[in-house]
Amino acid sequence: MRHLFSVCLFIPLFFFFSVAVVLSANTTVPGAFRSYTTIYSIGIEWDIVGDDDHDAMCEVHYRKQGNTIWKEALPLYRVDYLPPSPVNGANQHFNGFAGSILFLEAAGTYEVRLDLADPDGGAASRIETIVTRFVPVKPTGGRTLDVVPGSGGGSGSASDPFLGIETAQSNAQPGDIFLLHTGHYDGFDGNGEIQLNAGGVQGSHIVWQASGDGEVVFNDPVRIAGDYIWLEGVHVKGHPGVDNEYGLRTYSAPKHVVIKKNRFTDFYSSIVLNHGGADWYITDNTIIGDKDVINEPDGPSSWGGEGIELEHTSGHTVAYNSISRVADGISYPDHNCDIFGNDIFDVTDDGIEPDYGYANIRIWENRISNARHNGFSFQPMNGGPWYFIRNQVAAPLEACLKLRQSSRVLLAHNLFIGWEGALGYGSERMLNFQSNNNIWITVTDGYVWENGEGDAAGWRTNLDYDGFDWGSSVYAFKWGSNSRYHDLQEFQAATGLEPRGIHVNRDTCFATFDVPAEPPASMPLQYMTLKNGCNAVDAGTLLSNINDQFTGSAPDLGPFEIGAPLPHYGPRSGAVISPSTGCKSCIAPLTPLLLGH
Repeated sequence: MRHLFSVCLFIPLFFFFSVAVVLSANTTVPGAFRSYTTIYSIGIEWDIVGDDDHDAMCEVHYRKQGNTIWKEALPLYRVDYLPPSPVNGANQHFNGFAGSILFLEAAGTYEVRLDLADPDGGAASRIETIVTRFVPVKPTGGRTLDVVPGSGGGSGSASDPFLGIETAQSNAQPGDIFLLHTGHYDGFDGNGEIQLNAGGVQGSHIVWQASGDGEVVFNDPVRIAGDYIWLEGVHVKGHPGVDNEYGLRTYSAPKHVVIKKNRFTDFYSSIVLNHGGADWYITDNTIIGDKDVINEPDGPSSWGGEGIELEHTSGHTVAYNSISRVADGISYPDHNCDIFGNDIFDVTDDGIEPDYGYANIRIWENRISNARHNGFSFQPMNGGPWYFIRNQVAAPLEACLKLRQSSRVLLAHNLFIGWEGALGYGSERMLNFQSNNNIWITVTDGYVWENGEGDAAGWRTNLDYDGFDWGSSVYAFKWGSNSRYHDLQEFQAATGLEPRGIHVNRDTCFATFDVPAEPPASMPLQYMTLKNGCNAVDAGTLLSNINDQFTGSAPDLGPFEIGAPLPHYGPRSGAVISPSTGCKSCIAPLTPLLLGH
């Protein structure tokens, strides 16, 4: 009897111990909290332990300090990311919540309320006060000094200007504004570079800007090696037929640098943070690389070069730049970067590639035209979330998204037009995404989504409210190893995905839709806006903090809400324009609806 009793006692104890382990693994325990900002965004990461069943949620509300009404934002994304192999000797596992509040005011003080709850147990609430960064401004109260081409001499006055940048820099102090007068300026550091290493301080950049009396040309590349440096209005000029690797690069990881309204031409890579950097403001620049993608034959020599290479650095705002004739337009943000308003066209590889990036990379209102390979690259991504909102991508030869490894992503209100397929091999990695209110179009009558594996939807999956056009193709979707679906209805019935997705018709839905030929043949820069009466109008779903200002009965699909101001792409000629997505008083575009090259 004793023996039987012992066995019976052992079984219940083991059972209760097992239940306790399961409950512990599924219960959420909050851990370390981090927040950071850019000019227009707040990023949040909140570590947790547990929630193995991934059913915990974290709601987000925010208000500007002094207001009484809380606004709702999208919930934080549940991220459980373990890279397939160690990164720099560490496994870089992130288990927690991460996400962003977007389209905020610069230099705004916000209260952010976070409410974490898990049905299995575990809850926490917190209110954080977080301040967005201000738009950089030039110093006031400092000296204004004059510079002309030359080497040595001068006092910096209008009548006796410094001769050359090297001489001027030896006299620089925080708050100085150096007016560069017309002419050609040469390198002076022994490596054929113009090295700017005299840095400013917070509130007092050292400014190098064109005076306005004629073109200012840097005959040699620039090296930024100091914090709080401002470069504006110059033409950094490479030399055709010569090996010009970098137009601007870094040393000693400079912070809070402004690169504004400059022109970079004939460089393999134009702006490269190769020795680090943080919190840069790169805006309104024109970048034309050294590749003639229209006439150069397809081959290895036509693939190299970057427009803006962030080199795995963080905190940047990259906005309103025009980038063409490079391989990749903008590459390698690490985390907490805003990339918006850029006009990227005639590139030989990908439009924007946040490859290897971590949490809170935000990419909105960019126009990518005529990419030889892909619009956006995920090769790979490290956890996320990444945000892609109201971008127009038309019409890469390979696919709109290069999906190699994915985690948490929001795709919202994008227009994805692929030449041979909007989304090609690897589409099953979309099962990690939230994709709402996008329009997917294939130009040459192929699959609109195509994958090579048969994965099923999981806890990360939210694919719905999208519009699709596969032209006259016999099959609309290839999903799973051998599953082909003639239309959206077959796909919905078989997979359960996109239950409220719709079929759109590009021939009748768009006011402008001009994709004349296969890349690399050029296409006109345009706004592909919807027509009234298209079934994509009022066909979307509400996404808090993303499309709150919609008109009609529901948000429209695609980037352009009917009746709303159109975004501006590329360098601006006027004052600073706040990002228009989600704002109530937006500034109308400064360009006509249809632009030529």
